[in-house]
Amino acid sequence: MSAAHISYSSYSSQHTKYAAVIAAVATAAALLMVLFFFHFVNAGDPYDYGNIAHRFVEHGFTKLTRRAASLYPEFIALVYRLGGTDHVVIFLQCLFHAATCVLVFRLGLRIYNARTGVLAGLFCAFHPMLLRYVPDLHMESFLTFMCTFTVWTTVRFHDRPTVANGILVGVVGMCATLTKGVMLPYLGVFGIVSGVLALKARSIQRVGAVVAMFVAMAVVLAPWTYRNYQVTGGRFVLLTPGASDSFLRGYVFTRWEFATLQKPPYTDAENEVNNWFRQIARDAGTEWEKDEVVDEENNARVAKHLIATQPLDTARKVFVGLFTFWYEMTSLRNSLIPGSLALIAWALAIVGLRSAHREGRPSWLIWLPIVVMNVFVALLIPLGRYSVPIIPCLMTLAAFGVDTLLNRLNLASSGLALPGRS
Repeated sequence: MSAAHISYSSYSSQHTKYAAVIAAVATAAALLMVLFFFHFVNAGDPYDYGNIAHRFVEHGFTKLTRRAASLYPEFIALVYRLGGTDHVVIFLQCLFHAATCVLVFRLGLRIYNARTGVLAGLFCAFHPMLLRYVPDLHMESFLTFMCTFTVWTTVRFHDRPTVANGILVGVVGMCATLTKGVMLPYLGVFGIVSGVLALKARSIQRVGAVVAMFVAMAVVLAPWTYRNYQVTGGRFVLLTPGASDSFLRGYVFTRWEFATLQKPPYTDAENEVNNWFRQIARDAGTEWEKDEVVDEENNARVAKHLIATQPLDTARKVFVGLFTFWYEMTSLRNSLIPGSLALIAWALAIVGLRSAHREGRPSWLIWLPIVVMNVFVALLIPLGRYSVPIIPCLMTLAAFGVDTLLNRLNLASSGLALPGRS
């Protein structure tokens, strides 16, 4: 056995140990959240995902709604069909949290170095925004795992743009999209960027890999859209209704009194919007929430009218939303935690990005999903909870910023129990 092979095996074994430690720490943190802090934050099943899943088990998919048309209640329904309970779902969400942290470690290791991967994994393991949604029947833990898994597949694709890896990106990415459609724009942008890079390289293999990615996306999406078509009696709904609903909500949630949290968004703004939607439905001769596909059509007409007649208000909504995406929670006190953590993380990320640019590292693979989702959600309803799926990416960039600062301060050899650069 060659010395190089022995060295590689040693590194691989060490990295496996790091991943195992991160998985154990993240699982323990999630279980502590469930067992000891559960009663302080738990809302149980605030969006009726469990009830939706029970209806799937008993009656199948019979009505298209925004929450029913998601892979998350399908996942819960599978647990129920196998004899599991809500406790099993929550335990699995602990494992999703741990898996997300391991994926983040692998991302940091692959693009930067081992220390960055370990730091990023630990940052995610204890991040309160990631832990917050583990104990409830919220989709965030499942969605965050799927989004991070998607980013991991894109990094793998960038390193080896093969047809197999293209199919992997398409399948995993579309499953993330079926969980929540906010990932679809990122997949489109990544596919376009990868296609341009393939054409510049004049590589038929890379072009074929990009095509395979989009074909895989279409193959996964087609049965979903056809099911929507059947359930709605022949109406076309690509993913789920609700985009216009979210777009209109953004006009209210980004107003000054809510953006500055002088008034609680999740009560005052929510009530105002709901009254607005009832009026829109009455004006259209319908009843709000009786048929969400009809609501989507009614709201879309109003959204188009506002874009055309109030462009400055629309621009204001999007601009303010770029920031509320990172902090707007239920109250000022609750918003301080995610807002402060995001501000610190972005400061560290900028340090890391500058260093990565000098070193020629492909950091765009990590910041692209952050930017695309931030902008896309700013077009809709940019609440702080919606930043959760790309927090792992931000933690990866922040971790490399910490790694850069540690090297500048010559602390890497000070006996810290952290792996050095490799």
